[in-house]
Amino acid sequence: MKRRTFVRFGLSVAAALAASLAITGSAKATQGIEDDKIILGSHQPLSGPVALWGVPVTNGMRMAVEEINAKGGIHGRQIELIVEDSAYQQNKAAQAGDKLLRKDKVFALVGALGTPTNMVTMPRALKMSVLNVFPVTAAREMYEPMHPLKFGMFTPYDDQMRAAVKYFVEKDGVKKIGVLYQDDDFGKNVMKGCVEQAEAMGLPEVVKTNFKRGAKDFSSQIAKMKSEGVELVCLGTIIGETIGSMGTAKKIGFDAKFVVSSAGYVPENISLAKGLTEGLYGTGQTPIPYYEDATPEVKAWMDAYKKRFDKTAVLQSIAGYDLMHVFGIALEKAGKDLTAEAVGKAIESIKDYPSIFGSAPISFGADDHIGPDERNSAKLFQVQGDKWKLVQPVSY
Repeated sequence: MKRRTFVRFGLSVAAALAASLAITGSAKATQGIEDDKIILGSHQPLSGPVALWGVPVTNGMRMAVEEINAKGGIHGRQIELIVEDSAYQQNKAAQAGDKLLRKDKVFALVGALGTPTNMVTMPRALKMSVLNVFPVTAAREMYEPMHPLKFGMFTPYDDQMRAAVKYFVEKDGVKKIGVLYQDDDFGKNVMKGCVEQAEAMGLPEVVKTNFKRGAKDFSSQIAKMKSEGVELVCLGTIIGETIGSMGTAKKIGFDAKFVVSSAGYVPENISLAKGLTEGLYGTGQTPIPYYEDATPEVKAWMDAYKKRFDKTAVLQSIAGYDLMHVFGIALEKAGKDLTAEAVGKAIESIKDYPSIFGSAPISFGADDHIGPDERNSAKLFQVQGDKWKLVQPVSY
């Protein structure tokens, strides 16, 4: 009798343990999915010099979330977006990512900003089978190598630079290329594009010089460019470094052409520059919105943004808004029983996302985890007075 009781007890314990493991496995697979909400996370530089990117990106994401929720959410679930400050520092990004993944148990990391910060948090998310989608960086590592749970949405930095270099070589006969880049994964992506295109066109070796994040003095780098006869400087810079390097060039009478990637193609590189960036070229996939030039639809959106945040919408706001809407489409297409794998498949099914802002078309596929056409989605703009003006689409 005691033996049978013991056996029954043992079987009961085993059954309970199996049920517990099943629940744990299920909870892990559907982390961040509750009956009434979907918990998403993002880390942004809400403080520090790159807050000029992080704050408007966050505002754009929140605006999109509020619109989705106001329409009933995703299959009856409301989206909850938790945003942590990375200050564009890898150690703070690591802390933010761990909180989002392990404490908040988010279903996905969405729109996290910065190449060096994503290089810390993305592997941790993927190891936990958590989606890492549409980070606000155009680094190639955001979608390569292929992984079922990682997707990019911005024309890669190296492709932007290849297209720009090709344009200036063919149009202006530029022969000597230089690159000034931030000494991290972001800057190296920019440098890679300049070097590859110069090699492809049989140009002399690119003059390369870099700087540490947060640098203020660019005198030695610009002096090197001038002394080596550089005609086109590719900039792997964001805001302060773009203004600082061009200011230094003007101070020493170095009149080369400068072109910055999409990281520096922002209105602040005019509004904060006090004329120092006049003539600067920039690459991007979306025109910067100027209210007086906008379509009625974009004006209405800018009015709504202004009312919601008491700030003028900028290009960075559009990036956050569009990427969250694209992810909302994927969540809807994945159905009520959400899993990371199902949402990944749903993203792959998105074709020609119709942005109202004149962005390059966004499409994905089973073997294509980058939204825009890599070789043909960049546009070249130039600072002319108080606006960035479209020069023309560029490709390589």
